[in-house]
Amino acid sequence: MIHDLLLACLSSSREGQGVKQFLDTTAVEHFFHPCETEIFMGILNIMNVYHEVVEFTQIYSTKPVQSEESTSNADFEDLSHGFYMLNFVKGIESALEESYQEIVRLEADCRKTKRNSLSYVHNALRTKLPMLMLVRKLIMEVKVMKLRGCALLHNLHQQSEHGDPQLERVVQKVIKPVKYAFFSSLAHWMLFGVIDDIHTEFFINFIPLESGQGSTCSKSTQSFISSAEQTTEDYIWQYEINMKQLPGFLSIISAEKVLFVGQTVLVFKMGRNPKSKNKMDQMAVELNDMSREDIYELWNGRESEFFKTIQDLSNDDKINVFRIEQVVNEIKKFVSRRLSEIAVNEVDLERQMGLLKDFYLLGRGEFFLEFFSQLYGNFDINTEMRSRNYTRAFELAATGLRITDDLENFSLSSLRNSEEPDESYDFQVLQSMHLKYIYEWPLNLLFSPKAIERYNKIFRFLLIIRGLQYQMQRVWATQTWTEKAESGGTNIRVMNLRNHLLFFLNNLQYYIQVDVLECQFEIFMNVIRSRSDFEEIQRAHTIFLANVLSQCFLLSDTKDAHLNITACQTQANPIYGTILKLFSICEKFIHMTHSIETEDITEEVVRLEREFGVQIASLIQLLVDIRTSSCLGPLSQLLLRLDFNHWFSQHHCPSDQRA
Repeated sequence: MIHDLLLACLSSSREGQGVKQFLDTTAVEHFFHPCETEIFMGILNIMNVYHEVVEFTQIYSTKPVQSEESTSNADFEDLSHGFYMLNFVKGIESALEESYQEIVRLEADCRKTKRNSLSYVHNALRTKLPMLMLVRKLIMEVKVMKLRGCALLHNLHQQSEHGDPQLERVVQKVIKPVKYAFFSSLAHWMLFGVIDDIHTEFFINFIPLESGQGSTCSKSTQSFISSAEQTTEDYIWQYEINMKQLPGFLSIISAEKVLFVGQTVLVFKMGRNPKSKNKMDQMAVELNDMSREDIYELWNGRESEFFKTIQDLSNDDKINVFRIEQVVNEIKKFVSRRLSEIAVNEVDLERQMGLLKDFYLLGRGEFFLEFFSQLYGNFDINTEMRSRNYTRAFELAATGLRITDDLENFSLSSLRNSEEPDESYDFQVLQSMHLKYIYEWPLNLLFSPKAIERYNKIFRFLLIIRGLQYQMQRVWATQTWTEKAESGGTNIRVMNLRNHLLFFLNNLQYYIQVDVLECQFEIFMNVIRSRSDFEEIQRAHTIFLANVLSQCFLLSDTKDAHLNITACQTQANPIYGTILKLFSICEKFIHMTHSIETEDITEEVVRLEREFGVQIASLIQLLVDIRTSSCLGPLSQLLLRLDFNHWFSQHHCPSDQRA
């Protein structure tokens, strides 16, 4: 009877029919003494636990399924057959090896007709019960919590710190193959920029741009490289951190470093794409294909050393969190230094940033003066904004100033639909302008699509201010010339309103260009000149853009969509909304001076004066509120210039709101 029971335990039948038959039969009552029945039932309970574990391993092992009906078990339907799950099963099989060998030994003793009591068999198997119970607990957690991938590894890591040394060794056996899968994925991503993760188990995943709902459809880098060639500069930004799979023993900072290293490798795999206008240039295509796989320039022959370092992490008995962070930091530091050397020395990053300042931040004032001169023509203020050719004016301005070489990598376009209604303000056409910058390799990591869009947001804001300034100055020139030519009287109201509007535009433009952009840009350039590693340059660049957007009142809680006058208070922060309304007043004044006769202009000027007073008072009060609740120094400069000696606040603010 004991021999039959042991043979039933060694049976590879998934259902464990042998053990179940012992539970159903009445043989126990006939062949065992009543005092041994409880002992025998204890053996059966141990074997039941053993078979539960074996059943799980057989379902998820790579072996063929023996029974079709058993695969319909609802407990297993929601679990994916991923790479980590297969390695988890391998770990369980490794941990079960001792129990299996013990059963084999007991069965061999019975086969040799060696007399062993039922208590002897029970005590021998009971020593393995804690291990079996622990393994079953791990399996139940995987099934109930539906763990997979790095989340499964994190759960095993939490269970590895056990007070019982024997059970601790069991968990180490279970976790070892899963660790191997994790560090293998980590090494392939960090050193070769490859993720072969069809089940989305790694904490770095690939999200295609065509995925409208942000599905985490991760695939191998090799399979997507062909589609990425169409938008090479955007390809590296399609990799993101999957927070659901980020293991708890890896901080978000370390995960970002891992992501950065892999993206850097992808940049070097893309290589220095030859700029050949002739698509049939086969030599250029061949050189491009060769450079894409050549990443020796990045690793400088140390890739095998780093690969072995990551591989050694999987050989440790436990997951050494501090050692993992140390290895990630070491590789990240090496990559940052190599990238910084190439970006600063070969590409001349300082000059590239100077070009961005000249055109995105309107640092080259004479160029944009010529641009607006080409755009508006010879005082043809009535020409509709949307009918003007901005791209042509951009090119003519560059040609006129002979700076076409500097503008080689810049191109201006409009994102506005020509079929949109004409009811919006003219300056909103400038809000649809998009300045494209073709950056040099390997600056892909610095000028991400999000960063370029932020530059465009600043560019459009400055373009609106400069455009209104230009038109207001032409209004002044036109009125001055008319008054001298016709010897007519000066309309004091028109002159005062014009001066107030120009005063607002000039001081706002000076605040942004001098107090904000010059100051923040110089801080960023000092980081580049200090020969910092690329990580520090990248961080300083992000801080630079964030500070500029914040101090220019361009940060909002919504995604940066096109703003309009009617929704400016809800879509953007209130200061920016008030500034837009002041822009609209400036534009109304410009059109008024060209469309209304001089004798009929007084009533419209009074209305605009009243509207300007309300909005400028609102702006000043908002600036005062922000200044008192923050430590932004430039705001004090703007308030001092706009409301010097409280001139506007005394004339337009209610008495209880004066600054």
